[in-house]
Amino acid sequence: MARDSKKKKSEKSIKKELENHSIEQKKEQQSMTHKTRSSSSRKYVDTESWVEKHLDELIDIFNLNMLELDREESKTIAIKLVDILRGESSTLDKDTIRRRFSRYAQNMYQIIAQSILELHECLSITQLEFVVNNIGELVLGYAPRLYREAIKYRREDLIDTIRASWRTYWILKRYNILPVECPRCKFNSLMPDLTCIICGSTVSEEELKKSIDFEKMLKEFVNLYSEEDVKKTIVYGYLYINSLGLKPPTHERDKLDIEVALNTKEKEILKLMLKTSKGDHKDGA
Repeated sequence: MARDSKKKKSEKSIKKELENHSIEQKKEQQSMTHKTRSSSSRKYVDTESWVEKHLDELIDIFNLNMLELDREESKTIAIKLVDILRGESSTLDKDTIRRRFSRYAQNMYQIIAQSILELHECLSITQLEFVVNNIGELVLGYAPRLYREAIKYRREDLIDTIRASWRTYWILKRYNILPVECPRCKFNSLMPDLTCIICGSTVSEEELKKSIDFEKMLKEFVNLYSEEDVKKTIVYGYLYINSLGLKPPTHERDKLDIEVALNTKEKEILKLMLKTSKGDHKDGA
């Protein structure tokens, strides 16, 4: 449902922009018909039949010939694009469609990318490259699948691109803090229950601690928080991890914070760091 709502939102925004160009649209229609004939009396041109008639030219206009699609798949995508680009117009002409496609190219390529994912269970490397580079904010819904496809082709460069897009659109569209990085796939996608929403892994607290150099972070933790916060952390026996670092249990827990228990060694590190910081303070005084 979330993917469908994003898809509808994307298509609606484009249609709304097209409606704002109604004056231009009317001028184009008037230049193609007799002035004595009103636009309301014209016969509505069906999108599907028009696309079928002009499919070869539309494949070129939409650059579909480079995406390893069969004719039926190209037709399905072309119908979707033309239906969006025509707006409220009762008529269709290739020059108008071409101009509007160029004007909204970024949005159109996102729709093509999503359509390819819907039409193909498995992507060719050409299709995968196109989708990764054009999927935009919809990466939030398709990242797990794109990651699996990129792994299959051993394309670390594409995985890096997916990770970067994931981070960007997570902050823009979902939440102002990234999740903790997963030790397995390296996406910022580890949830509070220690499961990854990208690769599907469930990691242990020890694996997570090792991946972030937890003992080093404990030393930084003592410098960042008050003596009272550190002492209470030792007493409580746990703290929170998020993408920004460590947080004491005395602070409000964020929905993405991961709670981890402190073992005996880690508590001793905190105690030692407290003593050291006190000694430094006395020397400075």
